[in-house]
Amino acid sequence: MYMKISMLVTILLGLNIYASDVRGVSTAQFTTEILLTIGAEKQLVGTANLWNEIAPELKEQFEKIPELSKRSPTKEQFYELNPNFLTGWKSISTKKNLGEVEELEKNGVEVYIPKTLESNSLESLYEDILFFGKKFNVETNARALIEKLKKQVELIKNKNIYKKKLKVFGYDGKEDFPYVVGGGAIGNTLIEIAGGENIYKETSFGFGSGQWEKIIDSNPEVIVIIDYDNASSEEKIEFLKNRSPIKMLEAVKNNNFIVIPLNYISSGIHVVKGIEILSDGIDKIRNKNRE
Repeated sequence: MYMKISMLVTILLGLNIYASDVRGVSTAQFTTEILLTIGAEKQLVGTANLWNEIAPELKEQFEKIPELSKRSPTKEQFYELNPNFLTGWKSISTKKNLGEVEELEKNGVEVYIPKTLESNSLESLYEDILFFGKKFNVETNARALIEKLKKQVELIKNKNIYKKKLKVFGYDGKEDFPYVVGGGAIGNTLIEIAGGENIYKETSFGFGSGQWEKIIDSNPEVIVIIDYDNASSEEKIEFLKNRSPIKMLEAVKNNNFIVIPLNYISSGIHVVKGIEILSDGIDKIRNKNRE
């Protein structure tokens, strides 16, 4: 009864949920980590979709919030928390998961799909952080995080600005065809800032299906391996070196691999660390090529 009344009030207010009344659920690791970093944990009633270990500095806050599922929660798990705000991966607001946006809003749940999921610009990440800051009444913290990230990114940009860019293939997984880092999301931008040139930069997807022939023709100098819990980097490298159609490429034979956790090449608080990992790895390969 309480949940129905709460939903009705929210609907009548046009989903204008005040910060002190937010009961949020975050269904992507990057949105969860943003919200914890800016101090919104008291208004988070649930999390889901943790692909890598949570940032150590956020672990204590994270463990106080119910983790509904390692992947997408069920509708029952979700509505049991009486939430009125949902954010995370776009796929969460589909029929097979928690329902489409219209259904969620009808049930009193405001849905915010981060802009950064549809963009390769760091500005979209900053806009998302600011939105969360305003929504959860921690705007000062959000603005401080944005300024910190901007300064750190600028430092790395300046360090790499005159260096020769190396061609990069970002490998997420799969064997019949490669699942790759495309040009439509933050990962592409992080590669560029780090001193690389993504061979799939012209594509509109963030992660998507590639072709082994395209990779052979492009002959990348660097291969970035995306690492997460159910697809280890060791297995991916073993496949590329011993059984893949690109095992003859110099980058593969010379072990020009950079391993990076998924949440470090995706949007979120780890973008600077992600750029640093990529930049350091590209530098080492660049220097090795000179020898």
